[in-house]
Amino acid sequence: MKIFEELKLSLYAPKKDLCDVCEAYNTKNLSEEKYNMHQTFKQEARQEKERDKSSSDITVNVYAMDLQSVLLSPKSTVSAMYYKTKLIVHNFTIYNLKNKEGFCFLWNESEGGLTANEFSSIISFFIEQEIKKCDGALREMIFFSDGCTGQNRNSTLANAFVNLAAQHNIILTQKYLFKGHTQMEVDSMHATIERQIRDRKINLPADYAYHCQKARSNPSPYNVKYISHSFFKKFDNLKFYNSIRPGRAAGDPVVTDIKALRYFPNCEIQFKMRHTDPWAALNQRLNKKITPCKYDDLLPLFTERRKIKKEKYDHLQILKLGLLEDYQKFYDELPFE
Repeated sequence: MKIFEELKLSLYAPKKDLCDVCEAYNTKNLSEEKYNMHQTFKQEARQEKERDKSSSDITVNVYAMDLQSVLLSPKSTVSAMYYKTKLIVHNFTIYNLKNKEGFCFLWNESEGGLTANEFSSIISFFIEQEIKKCDGALREMIFFSDGCTGQNRNSTLANAFVNLAAQHNIILTQKYLFKGHTQMEVDSMHATIERQIRDRKINLPADYAYHCQKARSNPSPYNVKYISHSFFKKFDNLKFYNSIRPGRAAGDPVVTDIKALRYFPNCEIQFKMRHTDPWAALNQRLNKKITPCKYDDLLPLFTERRKIKKEKYDHLQILKLGLLEDYQKFYDELPFE
């Protein structure tokens, strides 16, 4: 068993969502030609990630990022928990594919939502911290993710990347895995955290921050930041580009067709429609009146905590009775509609 653990082997089979295209082919509802093209795109994306991951260039860092499935607070085995709505907690995770560092950014629904502004704030903060840590040694940072438009593939986040590339004289690259086959190393963080919190009692959203830190010890614990509403910035006012769509006319490629985006210090954006294609300049006009600005100089996204629904607040007042008195104050002070 000791050798088995040293080799990092496991009998656990992680859950895996099925691809709708592959399932359509398995049920004879998709042609062989379309299925083969689907498999080609899948392999191209995976090979691209493996190529970047195995690169020995120390001036290029490669990351995978994703949002963990919804966490809830409070959480226990009390029967009333199953029938009441609870406070939603979000965990956005970033994993360094080269040195295996993991980063968790946690917030609850009263502190922020799931718009492009929240994700742009977290990613911008993370990039600035990594640049500081590397003391100017980084030439490029590559981020792999799924193609979720509200989270990873939109003009708000693209403009945030443009802003950072211009400020820090660095190349920033986004690469998207193929729909239905977006398994990444960052998913291992989610599995590790889920094992840690299984059968654990959660009294407050901040308890998840503690368990994320305790979830892994080797090679190092995860870096965890618990976020309040004052952390988030308003990035949708930063409009270097109004759109990142590759085409303009009807029938031209759209944003969801993009497989990769690259941002340069001169504010230029390049894109790829396939990972095997050469880079091409984005056919959108740069607004030269917009100048790069520091993260701290951006307007705050929220001036106060977000209000939850009255029904959820009432349910939480019932659920808090199963908690120690010190924990109950947090739920009493939640803003509601």
